[in-house]
This record gives sequence, structure tokens and C-alpha cells, in this order.
Amino acid sequence: MGRDAVLAWLPKKKSAGDRSSVTVDDLQSAITEAVKKADPDCEAFIGVIVQRVTPKAQLDANWAIKGVRFGKADREKSRKALTTIVERMQREFVLAPHVPGSADKLGQ
Repeated sequence: MGRDAVLAWLPKKKSAGDRSSVTVDDLQSAITEAVKKADPDCEAFIGVIVQRVTPKAQLDANWAIKGVRFGKADREKSRKALTTIVERMQREFVLAPHVPGSADKLGQ
């Protein structure tokens, strides 16, 4: 699927648990691009909304998908691709610390 190509442009600051720290915008863009490239029927996929969450355990991700915009993409194929991509990215990425005044507001 070319995951490395999709994620190569993300800034990689190492954080706890050996995960890379990324911004909400970068993470949303990477997920969207990965879903679009997963299957030709997913090219019309519009995007996702990522929400910061409090992890229940130290190794849990500090983010989750809050919303999905399928557009005219095949919903079933997009959903399958999204599930796989999010599971993988939650093991590899954490959201960067909140910056006051940024679009990434706590609780969103």
C-alpha cells in the first residue's frame, strides 16, 4: 500500500513508547491519504476527524477517530481500510502535546 510513502512527510519526533509525535492535521491527512490509496473504490474518500483522548493504559493511543467523511467512496471498502490503517497508526503515532491557541483543542 505504500504506507511509508504516505507517512514519510510526517515530522518524526520520538516520544514515550517509541512512537512518533504528530499534529492532528498531519495525522488526519496521513490517514485520509492512506485510505484513498488502499483501493481504487476509496479514491473519493474525504477524510477523518481525529479526537484527542486520555489513554486508559500507558501503551494505549492518545487519539481516536471521532468522525468519518466517506464522500462517494465505497463505504465498506473504506471502513475496512480505515480500521486497518488506524490500528497500525495508533501503534506508531501519538498526538503532539496541545499547543494553546491551535486548532487542536482538548476534548475535540
